[in-house]
Amino acid sequence: MDESTNKNVRKSPWHIYPDSWNPLSWLVPFQGENAAIRHGHTSPDDHSLCGPVLFCCAKSQQLFLDTFPESAEARATSWEITEADHIAAWMDAGVNILYFVFCDPVRPKGLLTGGLSGEEARQALYREAPLEGYTERANRLR
Repeated sequence: MDESTNKNVRKSPWHIYPDSWNPLSWLVPFQGENAAIRHGHTSPDDHSLCGPVLFCCAKSQQLFLDTFPESAEARATSWEITEADHIAAWMDAGVNILYFVFCDPVRPKGLLTGGLSGEEARQALYREAPLEGYTERANRLR
């Protein structure tokens, strides 16, 4: 989702969205047919804290890749605009946590991340609760 290769881009100081974007879209890195998974577990048998990584926009993707060029997300085979209903189906199938990477609402080049589960994850996924509301609990990446 490189802005230079997509001429149909909407920009603001905080986000970059391709024209095909809608309010319930997320940018998701994939390895083959599967979403890239952040492994949050400490025990090899407990995958309850493993979940997909969702980016709020193309700007968050670029900031993340610039900051973490060796990450699993940087090695993704594709990046897809993925709708909230599709991601919710993953939760319905057993995914317990969603990891959000989002633009800092205060610092234009800032980047935050945090994992949410249950109803909080669904509310953020459907943008019923803005990610900016989780800023204090998020980890600063940049």
